[in-house]
Amino acid sequence: MSLLYSEVPVYVGAANATTITENTAYVPALDASVDFGAQLVTKRFLGQDVTSTDQFKTAGPREASISIKAILDPFTDAAFAFAKSSNQDASFPIRIGNNTYQDCFLSDFSLSVDNFAPVTIDANFVSLSPPTGGNVSGDASPYGGGTIPFDPDDIVYGYTCSLSNATQAVGNVQYRVSYKKTFNRTPVYTLGAANATSMLLNGVESEMSIESTGLNSLIDFSGGAISSDVTLGLNNIDGDGLSTNLPNVVMANGSKVVTQSYSIAGSDTVNTRATIKQIDL
Repeated sequence: MSLLYSEVPVYVGAANATTITENTAYVPALDASVDFGAQLVTKRFLGQDVTSTDQFKTAGPREASISIKAILDPFTDAAFAFAKSSNQDASFPIRIGNNTYQDCFLSDFSLSVDNFAPVTIDANFVSLSPPTGGNVSGDASPYGGGTIPFDPDDIVYGYTCSLSNATQAVGNVQYRVSYKKTFNRTPVYTLGAANATSMLLNGVESEMSIESTGLNSLIDFSGGAISSDVTLGLNNIDGDGLSTNLPNVVMANGSKVVTQSYSIAGSDTVNTRATIKQIDL
């Protein structure tokens, strides 16, 4: 049986929840993917060949990697609770179509901001409790059977966003921003459980790359210091944004410009790129 994209909505539930409320968990996803993996090693014993009917043994837990790409719209604010700093230790339930994945921990998320394009967010998760058996199934009545209150005019676009204090790193004409936040985690295993029961958060790092037409100061061996917050405001044309969970992105005072580059081609202007990095945890 083939499933249409219209039958495979994406939902991300609340922090540390096990159930999903479709009206608040709906994500305006552009695409989603799931990868399952079994950790197996070959059974090899001295003095005998590998048995054809018993070739492998389990070497680790089963996990599922989930990737979601979505646009930002204020009505879906609650579904982006995973991006909120206070939830960085939390797990989330995720449903894709009619398949639910429990104990999903965020590995990283990134934002892409280009002037006349919708701002997109890419989020990658690891599910410690993916479903077993069954098949890939769809949801014939997305959003609880109601009408999804989606208004294209409410989408957050690059030209409706703001970027402040970026001239510490680049010129005063900035045309593209990308941002990534990465979470370093260690799974926790307990006796009597086949899968990890939780994740320890070891560190969090953020990185922002800004493309411009100039570099105000070339860095030395220690990088370039940021003396005031570089802030990316994520708002739509009405000035509304994801005020609860992703109001803006900040590279704080004390972060460093770690790389710079520039290029030039015939009939073009100089294009520059600077990357700012900070340790959040």
